Amino acid sequence: MTNTTYQVELTMIDELTGETVTRMIDKTNAMKSGSFTWEIGDEASQRESLERWIAERGNKQHETILKLVSWRFC
Repeated sequence: MTNTTYQVELTMIDELTGETVTRMIDKTNAMKSGSFTWEIGDEASQRESLERWIAERGNKQHETILKLVSWRFC
């Protein structure tokens, strides 16, 4: 059986300390709503979704200001 459950590994910079922060989050945070289901869009829409997650949840959870550097699905 194939495992289709993916996560997204975010690499971010803590803008207050300059430290690199790595975080695993659910893949749906990088997806967009399609016509019938959630789908992984192009790189620009993935970045937009992940930056929204950072603004709405990540900064509060880490109690800092985070800047997205890169991401990968795993």
